[in-house]
Amino acid sequence: MNTRISNQPPIAGVTRRTFLAGAGVGALGIAAAGMFGCSPQSDAPQQQASAAEEPKQTSAGATTVEMTETVEADVVVIGTGVSGLTAAISAAESGAKVTVLEKLDGLKKIYAHSITAIGTSFQKELGEDWTPEELVAFWNQYPDSDSFMDTEAQLFAAQHSAESIEWLIEHGVDIVGVTVPPTNPFQVPARTFVTSADRDGVKAYLEPLKAKAEELGVEFRFSTEATKIVTDDSGAVTGVETVSGNTGTLFNLKSLIVAAGGFGGSPDMLRLYAPHTPNCSTFDGESQGFALSQAKTVSADVVAPGGTMAYFVNVDGGYGDNPGQGMFVNREGKRWVNENLYFLDRAGIAYKQGITEYWALYDSTLYEQVAAGTGEKALEAGSIVKADTIEELAKKMNVNVAALKKTVEDYNGYCEAGEDPDFGKPAVRMGRVFDPEDTKEYDLDLVEREFTLLNPLATAPFYAIDMTVQTTALSGTTGGMRTNTDGEVIDVEGKVIPNLYAVGESANGHLIGYFYPQSGTSLCMCFCFGRYAGAAAAANAAS
Repeated sequence: MNTRISNQPPIAGVTRRTFLAGAGVGALGIAAAGMFGCSPQSDAPQQQASAAEEPKQTSAGATTVEMTETVEADVVVIGTGVSGLTAAISAAESGAKVTVLEKLDGLKKIYAHSITAIGTSFQKELGEDWTPEELVAFWNQYPDSDSFMDTEAQLFAAQHSAESIEWLIEHGVDIVGVTVPPTNPFQVPARTFVTSADRDGVKAYLEPLKAKAEELGVEFRFSTEATKIVTDDSGAVTGVETVSGNTGTLFNLKSLIVAAGGFGGSPDMLRLYAPHTPNCSTFDGESQGFALSQAKTVSADVVAPGGTMAYFVNVDGGYGDNPGQGMFVNREGKRWVNENLYFLDRAGIAYKQGITEYWALYDSTLYEQVAAGTGEKALEAGSIVKADTIEELAKKMNVNVAALKKTVEDYNGYCEAGEDPDFGKPAVRMGRVFDPEDTKEYDLDLVEREFTLLNPLATAPFYAIDMTVQTTALSGTTGGMRTNTDGEVIDVEGKVIPNLYAVGESANGHLIGYFYPQSGTSLCMCFCFGRYAGAAAAANAAS
């Protein structure tokens, strides 16, 4: 199936929902969960790098090792992440002889446990009935994503998400059910995370999938780095050059599946392809951007929306305020967002405004209720500041005193009136939190709680919590080769490149966009398109 990028507007009709799994409930709020995924904003949602701009491939020995060995192969897969292993298994089950290349000496590390899915048997038992169209609408809340998001491919992934879960169970992955993401008490529907028994992604997914692949006869070559895709005069892919130690090997092949990850380990590519996520340092040394570096070699169309998988945290563990009970201000001392939005929504809005840091403000009453237990280290380190007056607080925050005073006065007036005309944050909202008396490990019972969201800064001392864009613990980038739903790579003229497939972070720019909409999305895409790309690559090899 050849799915082209759709320029239709996002599907309307649902509000922003969240899917992030995690743990921890505060007195009134929910503690932030570790997730996965950096420079000033760009107005261009999609970037096509010119030859002069293209960062150099950082692969060791990419241009110095002579090819001294030639290997004939049917299907070659680059990478042992979830998409690569899924594709390898699918290709092997479709009758192909499969070789998997991995530059590391073992399985790569992944940060993954829960998968966004709808329509699974687990969810049906609980009465959850979100539709594929609703999930696609959730993934496309921002109108400026129209030009590069492939809503047809997203719908394909949503429609086949339950199928992916059953496939994983059949292939040795221990799926225990569904969980509720505690990082947003307002999620509708409540249960959309299908969760593995082990929260370690290597143990949960990679090890059982590798075992299944080996059972099917898949060959693994570790410490073997792909350095160049080889094409013939017609532009068809015919091979891949690799380096292992001092040995260069040319794999002559019938189908190549690129599942080499993203570009989080390349500072040059982060600057070029992730302008929406300011000041990002490298956060994944394993992924050097093979797909993007090879795009010119094969004339592949590149979809690079400009972001990464990132969010905002207090670096010293201070309260993250996912419900949005405080007042958030930027470096100018002004509110910039509806604080009640899902925290990844706030990150996406921050990217568009060029915000790398903001402050969450509380008076002493609210701070003691929701944040006091998290702030000792941060207060000592200075990433939470405290003052008896707003003027003094502004100075400690290093923001304009007059601007912050005006912002607080306006906000306090909104709190008194019970209405926020600037950003529409509700005064109160009912939300769900985990029942503290429930002792189950998964699918904890929920209880309703009323959250007061318009809280005035009325009682001294006042607190400001510094929130900065987090990159060091994140694991993903968005941007790579454009593909159709069979994983076939599309060239710059809109045609399929013969024998070439790409999945996972090597081909997610048209599926995810400039910011990460929720945890579990990437796994949903990886398992769906990994399965279909593997089967298509095997059929291509057989023909």
